[in-house]
Amino acid sequence: MVIYGWRSSHIKTTENKQVICPHCNNQGGLSNSVYGRYVHIFWIPTIPIGKTGGAVCSHCQKAYKPKEMSEDMKRAYKNTKQESKTPLWHFSGIAIVGLIILFFSISDKIDAQEDLTAIDSPISGDVYKYESDANRYSTLKVVEVDEDSVYFRYNNYDYTQKVGIEEIDVDTCYTQDIYMMSRDELKNMYENGTIYDVSRK
Repeated sequence: MVIYGWRSSHIKTTENKQVICPHCNNQGGLSNSVYGRYVHIFWIPTIPIGKTGGAVCSHCQKAYKPKEMSEDMKRAYKNTKQESKTPLWHFSGIAIVGLIILFFSISDKIDAQEDLTAIDSPISGDVYKYESDANRYSTLKVVEVDEDSVYFRYNNYDYTQKVGIEEIDVDTCYTQDIYMMSRDELKNMYENGTIYDVSRK
């Protein structure tokens, strides 16, 4: 279950020495407070959704919402609100999502580079995950390599999805017949996406 909602945190409070409280007529006791509101997911601040606040008189404890303030009070409150900067930690969720995206992006690039290196320099035991037919996925296992060619066994089984295909990477699943393709053919299969992953143990 995803727990989400919105909360607010205190940003800034300023004292106003010039404005008179309409309730008790005392001057200098009003303070303006500004709070930043944010959406949270699992209590992690994710998206700032603006600022709110009000004023309180220290003499009579009367609290004022912005719509209840006199014109002088509104001006003082607006100045405080403009000076109040949204805390960076209110963007924590966005930053975390950004870091996760960056991590997976870098990880994918590293995996792609490792796969390309394995395709360029195949060795016995490499397993190629490939699309055997439309929406059918299987594996090839390299058994021998020479200067120009790669020799491999086909897997007798396939999956309708890429997830879980490791379960058929078992010696007994492969045909005993050995097939051959050139290194160029192998690289073309990788470049056109037929081979989409390489496992090297």
